[in-house]
Amino acid sequence: MDSDDEIEESSKWKGRPGTIILINALEDSSVTAVAQEASCRLIRQYLRSSSAHIIGVTIYGTEQTKSAFNTSNVVDIFPMNVPTLDGYKKLRAANIESYGKAKELILSEVLWHCSKIFKNCNKTLSSKTVIILTQLNNSPIETDRERTLKRVIDLAESYTEIKCINISMNDYPINPFYQKFLIEANKSKDYILPKAIWDSKAIETLMYIHSHRHLAVAKLCFEIGNGLSIGVGVYSLLKSSSQSHHKTSKLDKETNEVVESVTKTTKVTIGSGNSFPKDDNDIKEVPLLKSELLFYQEYGGERIEFTEKEKKAIENPFGPPMIKLLGFKPATILCKEKWFLKSSYFIFPSESVIEGSTIAFKALHKACTEMNTVAICILCTRVNARPTIVALVPCTNPLDLDIEIGFDVIFIPFIENVRDIPAFDNTDQNIVVENAHKVLMKDMLTSLQFDYKADMFENPKLQSEYRAIEAKSLQEENMEPFVDTTKPNLEKFQDIRDDLFEELFGPFGVLSIKRSKNENESSINTKKVKSEDINEDELQEKISNKTVDSYTITQLKNILKNKSTSEVPAMTGLKKNALVNLVYKHCK
Repeated sequence: MDSDDEIEESSKWKGRPGTIILINALEDSSVTAVAQEASCRLIRQYLRSSSAHIIGVTIYGTEQTKSAFNTSNVVDIFPMNVPTLDGYKKLRAANIESYGKAKELILSEVLWHCSKIFKNCNKTLSSKTVIILTQLNNSPIETDRERTLKRVIDLAESYTEIKCINISMNDYPINPFYQKFLIEANKSKDYILPKAIWDSKAIETLMYIHSHRHLAVAKLCFEIGNGLSIGVGVYSLLKSSSQSHHKTSKLDKETNEVVESVTKTTKVTIGSGNSFPKDDNDIKEVPLLKSELLFYQEYGGERIEFTEKEKKAIENPFGPPMIKLLGFKPATILCKEKWFLKSSYFIFPSESVIEGSTIAFKALHKACTEMNTVAICILCTRVNARPTIVALVPCTNPLDLDIEIGFDVIFIPFIENVRDIPAFDNTDQNIVVENAHKVLMKDMLTSLQFDYKADMFENPKLQSEYRAIEAKSLQEENMEPFVDTTKPNLEKFQDIRDDLFEELFGPFGVLSIKRSKNENESSINTKKVKSEDINEDELQEKISNKTVDSYTITQLKNILKNKSTSEVPAMTGLKKNALVNLVYKHCK
């Protein structure tokens, strides 16, 4: 993996994200079943990616009490920890109805229980999130409402995000208490009332968005001019499927123990300062210091040596990580699909780097949008990363995210990366395209058009791997079936004319023509056969002697084409026996 593909975490992001999922047991059994299914799906996704995300599941509003801090009417399915197979099985097998229902809802104790869990977590947390799965129509008892709002304020001040997911089949008027609840949870910022949602897959996606921490690849200074810089954060919106964090180990075939390999950098020294060792005891291996390591590159048959400091200076003469503005170009010269060299980044202003960057960033975004231009910059995300030329394209709401403005970072190649493609002279070839074929291709392109979204297709290789591993580990009979979403929809091809399609692209299957290994010889032979004139007397003699099958398929087709009668049918895809019968029928 190249160094510029790695994600660099800032020191203040040190730790792991922590999430507590709260399921309301006072709701109907159908609501709790959907919440339980969505939670299981979320944990399964973390198991698949071997994520270090710390997660816990708690049920509140129960008659029983089974919690680490003896909080009343609270049952901890499993405490906060890295997702494990045992925790998933425990959540899957849990019967929420068996815990009973409390007589009244006391939400302040539940939030206080969450704060205790975060405080007593034995791992460093980079983010804290509480996700409540419930309906927003039943408020706590009247004596507990004020205490609940105070708990929400305390959690918000301790940088804990509180998210509510409204699980319901139909829309309904939300209780006014939860409007105050959301105001305090969002620190009096603008918020959107959660819409009713019932699908467990959609709930899982929403929970993943709420619990995921959006780490910046780098936080840099955007140098616009001399003495003018703004702070920006560079984000990667797409996760590469090759970035797999699965722990794989090689096992010994007989003992089933993990095979480990150790790499040591040592140097050989001779004891007592002798130029020649007297025995093996004088030869010793000692660790090699990092300052003693040398790097080299072969050039002209010689090894050119570098120290580590010289190597870094050669690899990155650009300087410290930053973005430098080179100039502006019209947006018409850039096509994001054409210049797709690697997954693009996304730039967003960062007040933590330089205060006041948001105002200057919005001004730059507005100017580029109104003047229909893109900014050409040089980007270096890390100290040991190679600088690249990029274009900053203004955009809004990337991937339907709730982000107002930003810039897409499109990578542009250097002149050394561009290949000269030789131009082919096609003036000698007179290609005639029939109108029927034009209409056919136009109808195909029109019928196959659709609005693309990133969540429409799943990676079949990864999904099949997940199913195979889960079948062995979970040993469940009713496993989720694997559906290949990359298969084309056959219904869209039903209205296409078969005869024109086969004439343009066919024949297919058994009727397809097998090409010879030497294409040059086959093309020469074909041209010779086409140029040869079929002797009419010889043809009639072979017809009378029933020896027409001595002709090749190409010769038989030429014979039938020369007849040019309306009675001769289309010959596309016909075998040799059928062509011979047509010659007997139409060429007597």
